[in-house]
Amino acid sequence: MSGLRDGVPEAHRALVRKVDAFERDVRSRRASDMACRSGCSACCRVQLTVCDVEAALVREGLAMLDADARTRLDARLDAEGAACVFLEGDGRCAVYASRPLVCRTQGLPLRYPTGTLPVEATLARGRGTGEPITWCPLNFTQASPGADDVLDAARVDAMLALSNREAGGHPERRTALADLAREERHAPTRPGGLDRR
Repeated sequence: MSGLRDGVPEAHRALVRKVDAFERDVRSRRASDMACRSGCSACCRVQLTVCDVEAALVREGLAMLDADARTRLDARLDAEGAACVFLEGDGRCAVYASRPLVCRTQGLPLRYPTGTLPVEATLARGRGTGEPITWCPLNFTQASPGADDVLDAARVDAMLALSNREAGGHPERRTALADLAREERHAPTRPGGLDRR
């Protein structure tokens, strides 16, 4: 399991809220430049891993899946495709409210320290810093993002590492999202479900 002391700490939930608020702010200012929306799954064609604190949050989402959602998830696990196991047929996330930070930031302009982003993924350079900036190529096709639209990915990663450490998570352990789904495969279902946007 996760190795966390007491589940998902409030500090991590606060980080999630901050990232979500940043995304909402960018979307409110740049709505016409954002193709990301409910049902868009261009960034979901990957197999991701998460640290312990994020795994605990995803497990919360899994525990809330109703029987129908669990059946669909089991079918996707059996299919073992290239898409994220939580990607529903309608392009929505089965654990949307509990998704990892990497999923919450996809599509946003992200600034990385020099040398950490492949050159072919760099779409712009930060003013003054020269640090590479990337974003979903479906977004910002009419006008490049402004400085207020760019999320510092290195800072978010550092805050996530601190959150994971404070929760008692192992600093190097990564768990595949598909493995989290397999853990829950035979867990009892609960009525209701989470927002799947």
